[in-house]
Amino acid sequence: MRGIPILIILLSLIISLMGCSSNVQGSMKDYKNSDVAAIVGDKEITIGDLRFLYSDDDVLNNIEGIVKFELMLQEAKKMNLDISEDKAVRKEIMLSLPLEEGEVRMQEFITSQADKLGMEKEEYYKKYAEIRSEQDSYVNAYIQEMVGADGYDEENLKEFDKKANDFLNDLVKKHEKEIKILIK
Repeated sequence: MRGIPILIILLSLIISLMGCSSNVQGSMKDYKNSDVAAIVGDKEITIGDLRFLYSDDDVLNNIEGIVKFELMLQEAKKMNLDISEDKAVRKEIMLSLPLEEGEVRMQEFITSQADKLGMEKEEYYKKYAEIRSEQDSYVNAYIQEMVGADGYDEENLKEFDKKANDFLNDLVKKHEKEIKILIK
């Protein structure tokens, strides 16, 4: 049962990451899918990449959190962490949920993003599940490796969040010269 508290802790961290908002002016209508939104290391993140995974409002309001997320992904991949089993389980869980019976907000998101990208809902969701399960597995493995989740549970979640966020802020400072946010 230790996996449940760790899952809750890691979900909390991911949610808090997306809460890192910036004062972005304008709207996503001002950008084409091919426009580069940010550069993290040697990876260009395009508006299309972001639009595939996030609603337009989430991109504009959370670009700094998205950059931190990408930085963590890159660091985790450099460590050659084995995520194969976790990724397979996450993807299977996501794909086992009937598209028509999910949360209303998620249904609206899937329909909206598939339309914006010119894809069928099912095609979009399969690719979305593949990408998100890989990302979430890497972030999970990376945070466990670097911060640890032992000794934390629902009761001291704020302590874990602070430790993880402090670690991530230090990581960003360490790599700040490799990060460029181009959306203004």
